[in-house]
Amino acid sequence: MLYIGFFAPGMGTVPWTVNSEVYPEEYRGTCGGMSATVNWISNLIVAQSFLSVAAAVGTGPTFLIIAIIAVLAFVFVLVYVPETKGLTFDEVELLWKQRAWPNNPEYAQNLLHNANHS
Repeated sequence: MLYIGFFAPGMGTVPWTVNSEVYPEEYRGTCGGMSATVNWISNLIVAQSFLSVAAAVGTGPTFLIIAIIAVLAFVFVLVYVPETKGLTFDEVELLWKQRAWPNNPEYAQNLLHNANHS
């Protein structure tokens, strides 16, 4: 239950939601496709290794390991993924640029300007 409780609102939906917003418009299709591929490959690795790990350490400890990873991923999302509700794609792009280059005043000014006109 712990695994499902933290996976569903965290890494279950976040990769798909963030992929639609995080990339600049000119790269969104290509980067979204690459991210989806990495997500599915990660799912394949988990599915292929689950039975081996469960046989080695037991089912309970295996789910505990996965639950710990899900909790860490959930905390990562809470700390590092910004809220984008109500923002346009352009505003989200500026938000990510501001996070990537926090010392660039142009991004901060554009973000503040857009926030004041919303």
